[in-house]
Amino acid sequence: MPVTNQVFSNSIRTETYQQDHNVNNDIISSSRKPKVKKKRKDDLSSATYLDPRQHQDAAIAAFCDMLEDMCGRAQIISDDRDEAEWVPLSHADLKALVNDIMSIRSKNILHMVPMDILSKTLQILDHQIHRAEGLSIDDCENLDADAVSSIHCALESIHAALAILAYDGLPKQLYKEENIERILEFARHQILDVMFACDPAYRALHKPNYDVTLDDEEDEEAGHIGSASKKRRTSKSARVKKSTANRMSTTANVILQKLCTILTFLKQLLSIERLSDSCILQLVRTSLQTLLVDNIQLLQLKAIGLIGGVYYSYTQHRSYMMDETLQILLKLPLSKRVPRTYHLPDEEQRQIQLVTALLIQMIHYSANLPEVLRQTSGNPSLDITIDADYPSKCHEAVTESCCLFWSRVLERYTGTKNQDASELKAIMENLVIDLLTTLNLPEYPASAPILEVLCVLLLQNAGPKSKDIAARTMAIDLLGTIAARLKHDAILCRKEKFWIVQVLMNSESSDPSYARDVCSICLDSTTEGSIYVCQGCNRPFHVDCMGGREQDAPSGNFECQICLCDKQLLVLKTYCESQNKDDQKQNRSRSGKSSRATATKQEITQQMLLNYLQDSSSADELHLFTRWFYLCLWYKDDPASQQKFFYFLARMKSRAILRDFSSFSSFLTRDSVKKITLALGQNSSFARGFDKILQVLLASLRENSPGIRAKAMRAVSIIVEADPEVLGDKLVQTAVEGRFCDSAISVREAALELVGRHIASHPDVGLKYFEKVAERIKDTGVSVRKRAIKIIKDMCTSSADFSHYTTACVEIISRINDEESSIQDLVCKTFYEFWFEEPCASQTHIFKDGSCVPLELAKKTEQVVEMLRRMSSHQTLAVVIKRNLALDFFPQSSKAAGINPVLLASVRRRCELMCKCLLEKVLQVAETNSEEGEGRMLPYVLLLHAFCLVDPTLCAPASDPSQFVITLQPYLKSQSDNRVAAQLLESILFIIDTVLPLLRKLPQNVLEELEQDLKQMIVRHSFLTVVHACIKCLCSAGKVSGKGASGVEYLIQLFYKRLDALGFDNKQQVGRSLFCLGLLIRYGSSILHGSDSNSRNLDVASSINLFKKYLQAEDFIIKVRALQALGYVLIARPEHMLQKDVGKILEATLSAHTDARLKMQSLQNMYEYLLDAESQMEIDKASNGEVTHSVEGVHSVSVAAGAGDTNICGGIVQLYWDFILGRSLDINEHVREAAIKIVEIVLRQGLVHPITCVPYLIALETDPEEVNSELAHRLLMNMNEKYPAFCESRLGDGLQLSFMFIHSMSGVPPEVSNGKAQARLFNNTKGKSDVGSSKHARHGVARIYKLIRGNRISRNRFMSSVVHKFETPTCSDSVIPFLIYCTEILALLPFTLLDEPLYLIYTINRVVQVRAGTLESNMKDFLHSLQGNDHNGNDNGMVQPDRERNSTIDGINIVSGELYGQQNDLNMNPISSRDPHSISRSDLQKIQADCLAAGAVQLLLKLKRHLKIVYGLDDIRCQAFSPNEVTKTVESLSKQSVPFIVNDINIDPPNTYEDLLRRYQDFKNALKEDTIDYSTYTANIKRKRPPQRRGGKAGRMMDMGDEDDEDDENWGYGVSSRSMKTPRGRGTNTRSRQRL
Repeated sequence: MPVTNQVFSNSIRTETYQQDHNVNNDIISSSRKPKVKKKRKDDLSSATYLDPRQHQDAAIAAFCDMLEDMCGRAQIISDDRDEAEWVPLSHADLKALVNDIMSIRSKNILHMVPMDILSKTLQILDHQIHRAEGLSIDDCENLDADAVSSIHCALESIHAALAILAYDGLPKQLYKEENIERILEFARHQILDVMFACDPAYRALHKPNYDVTLDDEEDEEAGHIGSASKKRRTSKSARVKKSTANRMSTTANVILQKLCTILTFLKQLLSIERLSDSCILQLVRTSLQTLLVDNIQLLQLKAIGLIGGVYYSYTQHRSYMMDETLQILLKLPLSKRVPRTYHLPDEEQRQIQLVTALLIQMIHYSANLPEVLRQTSGNPSLDITIDADYPSKCHEAVTESCCLFWSRVLERYTGTKNQDASELKAIMENLVIDLLTTLNLPEYPASAPILEVLCVLLLQNAGPKSKDIAARTMAIDLLGTIAARLKHDAILCRKEKFWIVQVLMNSESSDPSYARDVCSICLDSTTEGSIYVCQGCNRPFHVDCMGGREQDAPSGNFECQICLCDKQLLVLKTYCESQNKDDQKQNRSRSGKSSRATATKQEITQQMLLNYLQDSSSADELHLFTRWFYLCLWYKDDPASQQKFFYFLARMKSRAILRDFSSFSSFLTRDSVKKITLALGQNSSFARGFDKILQVLLASLRENSPGIRAKAMRAVSIIVEADPEVLGDKLVQTAVEGRFCDSAISVREAALELVGRHIASHPDVGLKYFEKVAERIKDTGVSVRKRAIKIIKDMCTSSADFSHYTTACVEIISRINDEESSIQDLVCKTFYEFWFEEPCASQTHIFKDGSCVPLELAKKTEQVVEMLRRMSSHQTLAVVIKRNLALDFFPQSSKAAGINPVLLASVRRRCELMCKCLLEKVLQVAETNSEEGEGRMLPYVLLLHAFCLVDPTLCAPASDPSQFVITLQPYLKSQSDNRVAAQLLESILFIIDTVLPLLRKLPQNVLEELEQDLKQMIVRHSFLTVVHACIKCLCSAGKVSGKGASGVEYLIQLFYKRLDALGFDNKQQVGRSLFCLGLLIRYGSSILHGSDSNSRNLDVASSINLFKKYLQAEDFIIKVRALQALGYVLIARPEHMLQKDVGKILEATLSAHTDARLKMQSLQNMYEYLLDAESQMEIDKASNGEVTHSVEGVHSVSVAAGAGDTNICGGIVQLYWDFILGRSLDINEHVREAAIKIVEIVLRQGLVHPITCVPYLIALETDPEEVNSELAHRLLMNMNEKYPAFCESRLGDGLQLSFMFIHSMSGVPPEVSNGKAQARLFNNTKGKSDVGSSKHARHGVARIYKLIRGNRISRNRFMSSVVHKFETPTCSDSVIPFLIYCTEILALLPFTLLDEPLYLIYTINRVVQVRAGTLESNMKDFLHSLQGNDHNGNDNGMVQPDRERNSTIDGINIVSGELYGQQNDLNMNPISSRDPHSISRSDLQKIQADCLAAGAVQLLLKLKRHLKIVYGLDDIRCQAFSPNEVTKTVESLSKQSVPFIVNDINIDPPNTYEDLLRRYQDFKNALKEDTIDYSTYTANIKRKRPPQRRGGKAGRMMDMGDEDDEDDENWGYGVSSRSMKTPRGRGTNTRSRQRL
């Protein structure tokens, strides 16, 4: 039944009742007409000419006659009986009775009817109701015409009875409790029957056994209603059932309509007569049940009104009613799209839940409208017996009701678990959505207090102070949603253009003078519609501009709503003065001020709302409760409310007071009133609470739980969506920026996402966050880095004049070498959009100052130059240019389809134009002739350098290839000799050098001048980098001219002579000469050998001998220069590196004890040689037509697979490979960096087998220098992707090397034999360097483990390889600290799965089971031998064990094995014995080796205990683990922060008998404690005894003096194994350990 345009109006007009009744009469009619009806009509007709008093008396007399006649027919007096016999009245008689009663009610004369007649009528009606008791339309078996007629008659009787009883002013003797209870009970049962009849689902839930009886032959099918068998029923039975169902539907509909009328009268009755509590509570419960049923919307609305009336009248039951409402709420169907069937008035497609409407109405009624105000609303008198505090108490009652409801809900939420809690959360969310839907609508003022109380409770109890995480997250969600709505409404109000809101709420002053024909709102006179001029403020208006309707336009004098309400308030204030007679003089003086002062703007706006409510609901008393609710809210917020009490009451009775006031009615549309209500809502305490909610949400961003932080971030995000300006608030900015550094990647990304969404729309807000966002570009999270780059890009593109554009570009380009390829692609794509993407056609045709470069491109070139000014190097920019020229950062799908050649040509064309622009800028800067010309020119030349580094043809345009060379050549004549000038010359020389080979012809004069300038700079320039560039460029120029051999030969001879003349005296000049000589041989070798005019070939051997001579000099500067020159010569003639004498020199310079400067230079020589070989390889491939595609960077080339076996480069590298790897672990960080760069290029070219460098790369993972460890990790990561087996097989060796590397870095010589001293290096006991080394070591090994832990087999092999180091300790002085190092590494591995620590424990157990029994036996035997006991016995408290013995270590069988011990110093003091026999050297070595092995086992046991504590592993879990089982589910891993300390374990070799005895006791106790781990679990387990193995009984000594026989047990570890029972005796209970 569709219901539209519903308000909380549940009282029906008298006319409406008559219409409903007539409709019902059409449905069920009767041919029987009462004769009294015609007579009464005649009487009334004859009385039309009487005066009103006589007319009234005639109507009463006729009504009494009708009642007397009906009573006479309904009651038969019999002499045979003491009591009268009651005759049932017809349905038509009862309908006629209802009509007559309603007619008398409408004339307000029902109270004049004699009481005895009314009492007799009620008695007859009660008997009519009594006759139908027990009948139900839901009883299909007895559903016949008589039963239906009786039910209808009873309902008509109830209608008539309630029409009488609900009339105010009747004698109390009429209200008999018995009759009223019968009415309520019958009506309640009929409501239930209608619910069952209208909703089959509700019937099935509450009457599951109910069914319609079918024919006998269909009994078998009766149990399958709704199934396919139903289709096979006979047509007769189907017709019968259909007819019955139709009859039920029609009957239920008629009864439903009548019940709606009855509920309306019951609500009126509540305010007249106080009913019994039992009846009221049952009626409330039944009314609430209607909310669970579908298809009875009208009845539900009436039930809601009735419940509201009960809530208003019976305050003592409010708590019970809230509880019942909550129960109904929990029974409602739960879904994301919960049914919302309550239509809001005049709101298209906006609906809320019925239970929400009920809650709002109950809160409306909780304001305790004074009964005297309700009854005398039409009386203008203010003589009311309530005090000035009453409105405040009413507001407190509202708050109490809201608290009553929400406290019940929150208590239920905190007391439930999981599924129920999630359902309650969904219920609360739906309630909040409904309340926010009705917020700031004029008819629902209760929505704001309900939400306000919820927020207060969430903030105080279930909010951030709660210990329940689920409650806190729920509170944050709800608070975020509510705060977002508050902020949204505030923005709407701030942007509202409605004239009343602007004038009254924004305090905008109005101009007193207006044009008469122009609307003062729209300022338009051409709009259709009349213009009305306000008589009060003289402002002209269009009616629709004012917010009214044209049809409601005034016909006479017109006043705008502001002036009208102002006058109304003035009259109300004057009326209050006249009514106040207690203190007339004082009030006159006070009210005199009021009469002269105009009302405040807020009061005027409030009066508009009150007028609208009184107008729109004039026929319903609900407007009284709504207006009273508003007045209570405003009374609370008004600081002077106590002095205005009567004024507030006068506003409540404004219609009665202003009865004769002209134009009282409001003609504002509802949309206009909604805007007014929204503006008024911004002054409420609820709206002011936004700041508090925001503070709590911001505080939640700092919580320890990442889940709460993420929820808080989402809540803040919702608020920011409503108003992005919130991000500009200082507190919000601080909180959000704090989450940029959150420990959780998801929270950091969410914080960036929050800022990034609003960059384009609010650039000024983004500017405040730029600095912190830029820091996140270096974040460890890939997604965070990506988001930061995108945000910065949006900042740059959203504002053309972004002030941090250059800084942004510098930050973005810093990630071009990111380890994540997708970020590299994102960086390149960003700069493509910045600079290299073709703009719109209009921008490409704008030029400036006669330039050939478009203005748009010139601006972007300047942007690139500005970025380069702030960069330390142009190498990263060269990478960006190279990748943009190839467009290799496009998505894989685009690459697969092929890059569009048009785009490639477009990028290349823009790069060429950029180069031309740069050349123009160089000329412009040079023309200024300023002192800083070189500094200003440098960035432009550096950018040209970068373009030329990527593709020299960009600087050799087809139109004029020599343009750049000819233009830049004059700048070589610069006389400046400083660093800036040197850098400028280097770049110019590089550009000329790379362009020269591309030129077919260069003017001879230019070429000669160039050569002359180069020769002069080679001789005179003080910066060797410039000299290097000059020599290289000179050789290139010589190749172009074809006459360069003579010049090169001349310079070589010149420097030979200079060296002969200088000797070893002037080391600076000698070093310069050696440097130049080496470079001339390197770059001029090809020219000299290819020159026919050269009569004498270059003698490389003599040069090498010369450099050998200077290598023997005492000064290290000369040595380094000689070695550098030798390296240049060997690059030109690499075959000499295979000679023995040169090999000895290189090996000597790469040895460990050589000076670091020589090692650095030797490695640099090798590095330059390999780079030269790479470049030559590219040239050869290019000449052969092969194209290389490199995206790694400017130095990245294709892999020369197999080159190590076939060319000289591979042979040279393999010859010196061991020395290079040795230098990668050098003590000097610069030497290590140089060596690992060589390793990188060697691996890239494939010159050696990759497995050879794996241990060194693993060791370099622990390098304190981040640049070295990062490069090593990247190389390992690449290798692991291609060859995972290589990394796994050499992990153990890498761990050993990392230990040695840390040893060397700590400065402790490896010869130190004190184990404790060495152990302190890794236990962080003292020393800053030691702490740093240990930290980097653990971090490096953790990264290695993260690299391989994705594969279960790989990570297991890694842990096994480390644990097996404890099984057979090698004979070395560093074995003890190495084992401690391995133990600490294993303890700190970054486990993420429970499977990982379990496997480590499993591996430890396997080692312990092999070693522990034998070691204990050997140590015990040696102690016996020292005491002289060679027999098995316990004379000295010792037990001689059998050779074969079994011991239990965590349930794993221990078998005998051998251990090769540590070789110790044999000159130590011999162990003193109690017997006179001396100990042989071999026995001493053996026992010390056993003690070392025992210490290793103790370390493993200590590690195992630590793992159990940290990861919460009990014995059951450890036993159940098997490495061969397939992991089906991923178990979560919880970790405790527990330090791992191994200093309490003594591993030093024993020196005395007491030391040995103590070591034995420690080892034995460690084994016992480890066994106790399983004792509790295994004590009550019955295991089958396996067949006894050969060897019989095996014993294990657990204490010095007890001997126990142990039985073999099977622990079921997947294989048959031995174990031992829990030991008995004294030792069992003397020790205890923490259960893990």
